[in-house]
Amino acid sequence: MIPGFTAPASLERQAYWSFRSYLLKMGFSIYPREFDCAGSEHPFVDLAAKMGAFYWAFEYKSETDSISRGLEQIRCYSQWFDYVVLVTERILDHGRSGLFWDLKSVGAGIWNYFPGSQKCIHQVNPILQEPEPGNRKHVGIRFRNLEKPRKRKTGSVLIDDGQQHICRFV
Repeated sequence: MIPGFTAPASLERQAYWSFRSYLLKMGFSIYPREFDCAGSEHPFVDLAAKMGAFYWAFEYKSETDSISRGLEQIRCYSQWFDYVVLVTERILDHGRSGLFWDLKSVGAGIWNYFPGSQKCIHQVNPILQEPEPGNRKHVGIRFRNLEKPRKRKTGSVLIDDGQQHICRFV
């Protein structure tokens, strides 16, 4: 990277979408947009995902993003998700970076993603967090709502939100 050069937003978005694809290939189910942890200090999780019975929060930091802000975000997300991971396009040197040890001490994963090669190095894997039960329940409900179409009543007819267009013909 050239010093002082800021990557255009479109390149950063391509890297983000590339990482989403990587997670899908690993078998994660991904929440379709930023996940809102309403009422928390850092409410928007870049990528929320589910694998098996566990919920994951991924904070993505491009090469030009400040990684130090990620520590506070990760701490916040650990109150909601089973696993939290800081994904960065830069390698954190464990010998020189206090941030590396701070992230590791809160149980966060540290993954290095290289969008050009679509390669991910799991520098440190996350450990299971102990999210607040109400928060984790909220995460679970939001994911379950994606898996099962919500049904609602209109008069005496039960309508599946995924099939609303059929109601015009009934």
